[in-house]
Amino acid sequence: MNKLDALWQYQQAELEADKLENKLKSTPARQKLNKLFNFLKEQQNAIAGIQKTLDSRQQAVDKLQAQIDELAHKYELELGEFKIMLNDDECTAEEMTESRRNVERIMKKAEAAKRELYDAIAQIEKSAAEYKETYAKAAKAKKEYDAARSECEQEAAAAKPDIDKAKAAADEAAKAVDAELLARYKRIKGRYAVPMAKVENNQCSGCNMSLPTSTVKRVATGEGIVECENCGRILYA
Repeated sequence: MNKLDALWQYQQAELEADKLENKLKSTPARQKLNKLFNFLKEQQNAIAGIQKTLDSRQQAVDKLQAQIDELAHKYELELGEFKIMLNDDECTAEEMTESRRNVERIMKKAEAAKRELYDAIAQIEKSAAEYKETYAKAAKAKKEYDAARSECEQEAAAAKPDIDKAKAAADEAAKAVDAELLARYKRIKGRYAVPMAKVENNQCSGCNMSLPTSTVKRVATGEGIVECENCGRILYA
């Protein structure tokens, strides 16, 4: 058996192992697991975003509440001064008018702050409801995810003997392959799942491009290792 025959047999054994592993990765349970994983990730990101919004709005509420408390204190002080002016015969009309205006300005600011506060509280309640709904969806998806993962683990356990057997066959076949050629094969596999391609109808079966007559003859006669000029796969007669 020449070098290329040995490499071809190794590739066939490796492809069989890959086939079994890929089959395991594409089962309905695995597809469902992947879908649920992505959904859970989206929900977790959404929850984190909502929590960030809640924290920000709570800070706004705290700030507004502090502002309202401060305005209430100023209002009491200004109102007290206004009452004193009412009983002060020396107080001028201008002073009384200015004091009244100060009281009114404080009241308007307090009312505006209260409106902002009510709006902020309403937004918090809305975000809290959204958080609760999203969390419930995530909790339900987590249960489904755990069930799908358990099913995938059972499938993996059932498939393991066949996969291990196929990998062992590939490892055994690799022993008959020239080390330098095997390294070359591995490099090509970094680009293609199937590094070797048969020559069929004067074409590379990997990329379906026509091959020069001289290349086809070299492959047929086994004169060294020949790669497809288009895709770089190792050609096999």
